[in-house]
Amino acid sequence: MSAFLPVLPELTMLLLGLITFIVGVLTRRHTLTIFLAILSISSAAFLIVVTKWTGVLEAGSFISDSYSMFFRVIICMTGVLILALSHAERATIGDKTAEFAFLVIISVFGMCLMAGAGDLIVVYLALETFSLSSYVLAGFLRKDRRSIEAGSKYFILGTVASILLLVSIAVFYGLTGTTSIEEIGRLLKDKDLTTSSLASVFLICAFAFKLSLAPFHAWAPDVYEGSPTVVTAFFSVGPKTAAFAALGRIFMYALGKIDLTVVIIILSVLSMFIGNLLALRQTNLKRMFAYSSIAHAGYIVMAFLLTKDAFLSSIMPYLLTYAFMNIGAFAVVLSIKEGEKLSSYSGVAKIRPLLGFSMTVILFSLTGIPPTAGFIVKFNIFKNVFMAGYPFLALLAVLLSIPSAFYYLRIVLLMYRDAHVDPQIVLDTKLNQLNQGVSLASALFLLFAGIMPTLTLPL
Repeated sequence: MSAFLPVLPELTMLLLGLITFIVGVLTRRHTLTIFLAILSISSAAFLIVVTKWTGVLEAGSFISDSYSMFFRVIICMTGVLILALSHAERATIGDKTAEFAFLVIISVFGMCLMAGAGDLIVVYLALETFSLSSYVLAGFLRKDRRSIEAGSKYFILGTVASILLLVSIAVFYGLTGTTSIEEIGRLLKDKDLTTSSLASVFLICAFAFKLSLAPFHAWAPDVYEGSPTVVTAFFSVGPKTAAFAALGRIFMYALGKIDLTVVIIILSVLSMFIGNLLALRQTNLKRMFAYSSIAHAGYIVMAFLLTKDAFLSSIMPYLLTYAFMNIGAFAVVLSIKEGEKLSSYSGVAKIRPLLGFSMTVILFSLTGIPPTAGFIVKFNIFKNVFMAGYPFLALLAVLLSIPSAFYYLRIVLLMYRDAHVDPQIVLDTKLNQLNQGVSLASALFLLFAGIMPTLTLPL
């Protein structure tokens, strides 16, 4: 039994998830099913945080250390908040709450496995686990053409990513005779660097699909727009956290001998440029947040140019802050009638000041305006890149982030402008108050973390 302690939180979540699914199918009670699903994921987070079990599963396939525990907790928190937001989406989910909740649990399970993976085979299996459930979640609205299209596009391009990952794993195994991440780094020989560099490029391209890094981003706007809004919120945080965690471990332990500076810089600059500029044209908020996520992925990937300590102090606080920013923003979108339309926000702050305040803080944080956590983490990563000997890239990142002020702050201006507003534009139900509570809690965290970063962020 002790051999399974590192992965016991995930196994507990999976077992409780199966019970949740059975109870949900038998009773078809929406609230009960959501509650049990939240309990399932919360139990995993509780075990990770309270027990702090560290160790390595058989042959190093799964590693439970402070690095993986941090990201696994973020993923679990994301799953819990997404399920909480879905409580008000009964009209969207219909009578398939059990299926929806179980798919979210399976996705979180796969993401947690990926965050702690110590072997490339486990990385692949974890990727497939959460990807397959994500494809179904994207196309969950079977009568909605956009949702079906989103699921289909996500599946097709996700398959390409899986193929690229398998090719890279095969090459690394051929060169070293192992798929263990740490052993690959130890066994790679200098004479193999040309071949291993090519395999590394395939591996990075596979991850770039999941991270929606340009030029592998084409799926993101359509999938974000077509998926149910609560699913889009999940996609904006969960897969990115898991993929960055796994890629970070691979870079730290397997690819240390390989110079991938040019590849990282190209991906970063393209993502920041394409993401921020194309977001300016969007009037659909879900598409805008898709391009925004591409730009943020570009900022984060710069951390892969840094030393191990600087990398950790850059990526960990950024992804924590990013989770609160995106979930909080989508909680507001879910609180407003036709919330994905930009025009729906006209005068909202006049009739719902607290909701307007929450969205304003969240958008300020996404832009990187003080005194929010978004400013702290963005400044931190830019500073670290500058100090690491890439001043041109850091300055370019600052310049390319300027357009984000225009597409984020136009929403703020719309919310506070004087206009004739339909009082029913904000969905005023008891269930929807939970969404507004999530947005307010996210905004308060972002403010507090911006004012007291050393107390809240792992800088």
